[in-house]
Amino acid sequence: MKQASKKHKIRLLTVISAVIAVGTVALALYIMAHQMGLSSSLDFGAGAYYYADIPEFQKYVNGNAYQSETPMWVLIVLFFLWGGIMYKFWNWLETK
Repeated sequence: MKQASKKHKIRLLTVISAVIAVGTVALALYIMAHQMGLSSSLDFGAGAYYYADIPEFQKYVNGNAYQSETPMWVLIVLFFLWGGIMYKFWNWLETK
């Protein structure tokens, strides 16, 4: 009896997941077909994912907003050191 209940729950969750997945794809296709969410004043064309295509993009990026007393070379070394530590940690996790 307990095994049948567990199988029923798994089947129900599978059906619910499939309905959600199909609904999500259908909704995405509907949104794309009706061009919802697009701003007609900002027509970037095929390169829409490049920030450089945004009109007056430089005014949104202020290079002076972040000032650090730490030299850039130290920040770069720390970045690579952190990456190396995480790589070693990931390899250690893989062996466990």
